[in-house]
Amino acid sequence: MKQGLGEFAMRCFYVWLKAVRAPFFTAAIIPVLVGASLAYRMGRFNLLGLIIALVIVIAAHAGANLLNDYYDALGSDPLNESPTPFSGGSRLIQTGILKRSDYLHGAALAYGISLVTVALAAWLYRNPLILGLGVAGAGLGISYSSAKISGMSRGWGEVAVGVGFGPMAVAGSFLLQANTLTIRAFAAGIPVAFLIMGVLILNEFPDYPADDRAGKRTWIVRTGVESLGVWVYLGVISLAYLTLIIGVVSGLFPVRVLYSCLTIPLAVWIGLKLWRFRRDAARLIPAMAGNIGLHLLTGILICLGFWFK
Repeated sequence: MKQGLGEFAMRCFYVWLKAVRAPFFTAAIIPVLVGASLAYRMGRFNLLGLIIALVIVIAAHAGANLLNDYYDALGSDPLNESPTPFSGGSRLIQTGILKRSDYLHGAALAYGISLVTVALAAWLYRNPLILGLGVAGAGLGISYSSAKISGMSRGWGEVAVGVGFGPMAVAGSFLLQANTLTIRAFAAGIPVAFLIMGVLILNEFPDYPADDRAGKRTWIVRTGVESLGVWVYLGVISLAYLTLIIGVVSGLFPVRVLYSCLTIPLAVWIGLKLWRFRRDAARLIPAMAGNIGLHLLTGILICLGFWFK
C-alpha cells in the first residue's frame, strides 16, 4: 500500500513538473544569478536574498506557464499539429492527463507562493520596493496570457517576457541582496532580456500555423516564417551581444563580461539552422535546444564576468 501511494505521488510529481515546464526554469534562474553576481561584485551578496529571489521568480514562472496553457487550451494548442519539446505547450490538457481547471488552480497556487514570499521579504527588509517590483512582475506574467489583455496575442508579449526575465528579475534579485536598486542592476538585465526574447521568438516558428489560425499576433505571425522572421530573431540575438559590449565600453560592466561573446559561434549555428529549417518543425528542434543552451551558457558567462574581480 505504501509503495502504491509512493508511486502515485511520484507520478503526480512528474506530471506537475511537466505541466509547469520545469526544464525551462533556466529562464528564471539565470537572471536571478546575474543579479546575485552583480551584488557579489559590489560586496552586497546575501545567500538568504538569493534563495528568496529564486523562490519568487521560479514560482511566478511556473504560474505564468500554467496560465499560458490554461488560455491556449481554448486557442492555439488544439490547432497545433506540430508541437515540439520546446513549443506547443505541455499538452497535458490535450491528452486528458490534467483538466483545464487544474491549470488555473495550479497557477493560482504558484502565484500565491510567489506573492506571499514577496510580501514576507518586503516586511523582512522593510523595503516597499520589493513589494512593488514583485507585484509588477506577477502582473506582467498574468497579462502575457490573460484573455482580456493577452500580450502574447497583441504583439507585445515578447517585450513583456524580455522585461520580466531581464531587467526586472535581475534588478529584483539584486534588490534582495543589497536592499537597494541601481541603474547597473537594470542594465545588467538588458542582454539577458534579448537572450530570452530570442528563445521565445525561435519557438514561435513551429507554432506559426496554429497561432495564425487562433489569432495570436506574435512577432513571427506578423512577419511570417520567411526571411523577415529569421532576421527578427537574428536582430534580437545580435542586440544581446551589442548591449553587452555597450555595457563594457560605458563602464557599467567589467571587461570579463565580454567572455560571454564566446557563444557567438553557437548563435551563428542556430541562425543557419533556422534559415534552412524555418518551415520544418521536426528538423528545427536541435536549433531550439541549442537556443536554450545559448541563453544558459551566455547567462552563466555573464555571471562569471561579474563574479570574478
